[in-house]
Amino acid sequence: MTILIIPDSFKDSISSEEIIEALSRGIHAIDEKIKIVGIPASDGGEGFLNAVKNQVSTETIYHDALDPIGRPVEVEYLLNSSGESAYIELAMASGLECLDSSERNPMFTTTVGTGLQILHAINKGARKVFIGLGGSATNDGGIGLAGALGYSFQDATGETLLPVGMNLERIESISGEFDFPHVQIIGVADVTNPLIGKTGAAFIYAPQKGASESEVNALDSGLLNLSNKAREQLGSDFSGRPGAGAAGGAGYGLMTFLNAQLVTGMDFFFELSQLERVIEEIGVDLIITGEGKLDNQSLNGKLISGLKSFAKKHDIPIMAICGQLGLTEPQYLEFGIDYVTEIAGPEVDVEDRIKNASRLIENIASVILSKFTPR
Repeated sequence: MTILIIPDSFKDSISSEEIIEALSRGIHAIDEKIKIVGIPASDGGEGFLNAVKNQVSTETIYHDALDPIGRPVEVEYLLNSSGESAYIELAMASGLECLDSSERNPMFTTTVGTGLQILHAINKGARKVFIGLGGSATNDGGIGLAGALGYSFQDATGETLLPVGMNLERIESISGEFDFPHVQIIGVADVTNPLIGKTGAAFIYAPQKGASESEVNALDSGLLNLSNKAREQLGSDFSGRPGAGAAGGAGYGLMTFLNAQLVTGMDFFFELSQLERVIEEIGVDLIITGEGKLDNQSLNGKLISGLKSFAKKHDIPIMAICGQLGLTEPQYLEFGIDYVTEIAGPEVDVEDRIKNASRLIENIASVILSKFTPR
């Protein structure tokens, strides 16, 4: 019997690699003859670089950049063995984890540091740059990263603005260009939100980054102003594109200012891992995946959605584990998942699940195997 374990990380709890290790221990405690193939996954956010490292031969490049409030910080990205492809995690320089809770406010944060990472990779010789969009502390519409790569944004007096969220409303003119025609930029994200409006970057994500209700409104108004000015002066309007609202509008900024393409984390990861070939070559009997919270959003374009399609195509049972389950059994069965379980019963609270995830996942392996029926 061969089991393919391909989970995403559980946010603020356990990495995808650690989930694979824990499940493997639990499975082998029951039957050590079971063959396990583990592939760590990422949706473009947390764990993006680690997921890439597990699939591609890379070199880690360290350099200095700026954090979301402009402080010097050492960051890293990956270059593949040919030096032609770079992999950057936006959260490395522009993420919430760069800041203490008291410092978090997307009115005052910027993606300049991520722009400096892109520039460093280009100067290193990269011709294709992949950027994992997730975990950002920002809502600057990507003007920060654009500012590091040749653009500037002016107010009504012609003064160059600091590229932070609070200044989006003040933008009157946009100057400069991304003068690297030989470089292809690809943003990787699994959110499909547009840039503006009630389902856009500010209203959906800015409160999680420290914005008050009035600041959320100001940020959304600023993003609308940015998109209007870009449409008028640059002739482009990507504000309604799925993913434009990723990472505080960085998805929009990549498309508008760097001529980037956006791909889903699912599509990026499946191509990177050559999942189709893996499934066909090793003869998988069961697929186990996992997410920190499994709900309706998980069924729309995320990892488990893509894996379900692979499982159906190859007639392989697919099961999932999660920290919190927001679906009923009829819902996940109708979607095409054979079995889903939380890693602990209702008597174990969220804090304990986060703290003891590895042990709980190891223990839940027996439940997964008991539900398996060969096809």
